[in-house]
Amino acid sequence: MVLLSFDTEEFDLPREHGIDISLEKGIEVSVIGANRILDILKEKEVKATFFCTVNFAQNAPQVMQRIITEGHEVASHSVDHWQQTEADVARSKEMLEQMCGCQVNGYRQPRMFPISDEVIEQAGYLYNSSLHPAFIPGRYMHLDVPRRPFKTGKLLQIPASVSPWLRLPVFWLACHNYPQWLYRRLCLWTVRHDGQFVIYFHPWEFYPLAGHPEWKVPYIISRHSGDGMVKRLRALIDTFKHEHEQFVTFTQFTQMQ
Repeated sequence: MVLLSFDTEEFDLPREHGIDISLEKGIEVSVIGANRILDILKEKEVKATFFCTVNFAQNAPQVMQRIITEGHEVASHSVDHWQQTEADVARSKEMLEQMCGCQVNGYRQPRMFPISDEVIEQAGYLYNSSLHPAFIPGRYMHLDVPRRPFKTGKLLQIPASVSPWLRLPVFWLACHNYPQWLYRRLCLWTVRHDGQFVIYFHPWEFYPLAGHPEWKVPYIISRHSGDGMVKRLRALIDTFKHEHEQFVTFTQFTQMQ
């Protein structure tokens, strides 16, 4: 089965490279990308989980309404994507539930930075998807973390998928840069080996980032952004559907465990 997710946040990537970008512009970029994603999911008739920041939810109510009415899951991605506090774990859940009128069961820390499992469990979440057990020097080097979902106390940990054996990353950046025949083959190998495939993207990947050199977005990220990622997401979904893989939300998966 496939757990497809989107980190639905205000676009703040230029700030990592010393470029100031307003919240308004960051929301605009992500709203355009999120609507393109929702169009694809509607066309392909698959459900996904949207890990949303409170900032995004407050400033993009029409997108949030689409996410809910079209049958997708809302989970928490903290309050502010650029700056987080421990208190934001519980606060984001409360605020999203109040704004969206739905239960928020899952949490993912922005940029998958370390976060206390105890804090997440105490906030009332059922699952945490803040782990990336890949071999990526300098960013994600959680080689001692299980590749597959596991429990810590009552909390289900749902790590992002990596390939068997070498733990090659198969996340969003791999989709941008691997040859597509190789990328899809790695994805199918992983889901057949593990029984589930956990993947995440961002709405801003579906915006034509290459057209904005002033944002200094690295080439490995801007490459194939916009229309290119629309085509790649469609092809990836088709690949899984051809193999009769079921798409489930993270809460649905958690309830199966």
